[in-house]
Amino acid sequence: MFDSLEELPAVKTAHLAGLIEQNHAELVSAECRMLQLACAWADAHYLDSGTDEYQPLIQRACAWGGEGTPEVSEYCAAELGALQGTGMMAARSLIADALDLRYRLPRLWGRVLTGGVRAWQARKIAEQTRPLSWEACADIDHALSDFVGMMPWPRFATILSATVLEADPALAAERAERARTAQDVFSFDSEDGLKTVVAKAAAGDAIWFLATVNRIAEILAARGDTDPMGTRRARALGILAQPAEALRLLIEHQHDRTDQPNESTEPELEPDVDTDDHRSLSMAPPPDFDAKAARPRAVLHFHLSEAAVGTGHAIVRPEDGGPLTFAELVEFLGRTGCQVRIQPLLDPTEIAPIDGYEVPQRLRAAVRVRQVADVFPFGTCVSPQMDLDHTERYVAMDYGGPPGQTQLGNLGPMGRPSHRAVTHGGWDKHQPEPGYFVHRSPNGYVYLVTNQGTLALGRTDFSAAVWETGAPKPAAIPA
Repeated sequence: MFDSLEELPAVKTAHLAGLIEQNHAELVSAECRMLQLACAWADAHYLDSGTDEYQPLIQRACAWGGEGTPEVSEYCAAELGALQGTGMMAARSLIADALDLRYRLPRLWGRVLTGGVRAWQARKIAEQTRPLSWEACADIDHALSDFVGMMPWPRFATILSATVLEADPALAAERAERARTAQDVFSFDSEDGLKTVVAKAAAGDAIWFLATVNRIAEILAARGDTDPMGTRRARALGILAQPAEALRLLIEHQHDRTDQPNESTEPELEPDVDTDDHRSLSMAPPPDFDAKAARPRAVLHFHLSEAAVGTGHAIVRPEDGGPLTFAELVEFLGRTGCQVRIQPLLDPTEIAPIDGYEVPQRLRAAVRVRQVADVFPFGTCVSPQMDLDHTERYVAMDYGGPPGQTQLGNLGPMGRPSHRAVTHGGWDKHQPEPGYFVHRSPNGYVYLVTNQGTLALGRTDFSAAVWETGAPKPAAIPA
């Protein structure tokens, strides 16, 4: 279309508009084609759990779509994901959406095939209607499919949600009950060393929590903190994490006047009790209360080099969270008052091989220090509970296997779906050097996986040579 970006200003507006229209049409067509390919891939991996040949311990049949969609092999998502440069979960979602559209939403599927509906919109509808029965899904398909794309998606999404609830009141009640039992508090990484905390809690608890956060932010301002209200509210979260400190502040300022305008950006919600009485409920801790002993225990691991301590600007890698500078780490430890224990350096080269199958804790720790994520192509799992897989299949010494098979250069962390795929799903793997994993898919595609990510080498003479070069030599495992 264009040889270089410098050509863009010279293109006339009318011609440029035509190219944009053409590009959009090609994008819509490519998205539709991917859904068609996902359906064909599922057809090629159909697995009927009702046949005598079905072996659930080796290969399970999975119905990832809604009611009425066919079952497929649990391993089919592994190669589909790798071919697209995504993880297995994303490939499963694609297969589920494609099958739901073809079998449960035929009117919508027809509009996707003719380019009338974007694939991403159709997939959202498939996801929303997946819990519904076949009949309820058919009703929604008939009622809404002709209107997709005629209004902005947020407006249509509201109509869709209401229609799904109306189509199955029992399901709506079940979802509401699941929501009540799914209350939780969790965090995820944000930018610049920060974390975002999300709480899904009862409305009353959330209101009281926000009121307490606002109160502590007001106390900080009264004590001379000139930071914006949002910053003080965030700091209040850290104070609440140390209940003794929060209680001390609330007691010291329990009689402060708080009738000044509320700076909070949250809507002011008054609990149905007398506010002054509520503040007077604060009680001094008992005389034998040990605030230090009462603090909760949290174990955090930060990996840093000796150079990081010297410069103050080098990168520190937490095991749970995004990277920090050394200066940010010092500020974090100082603000929270953490007790710091320096652990000795774990040198993987000093970890001796093991003759048995089980992986001892010290060797497990060395593998996880070296390899931070799932070593399957485009693997997304980073859980510390991942399986440690023997790259070359372990053979017990009683059956002729060599000693020292459980060693750093023959282990790699894998999530359970990845582990099953390489054990029973037709994948092969080598580890020519510790930390370098070469995988070959059932259809012969080769992938190189390191801590830097996955490099797809395709299915060529070159990739075949890489695979053969990476195969273990007879002396690779020490005798």
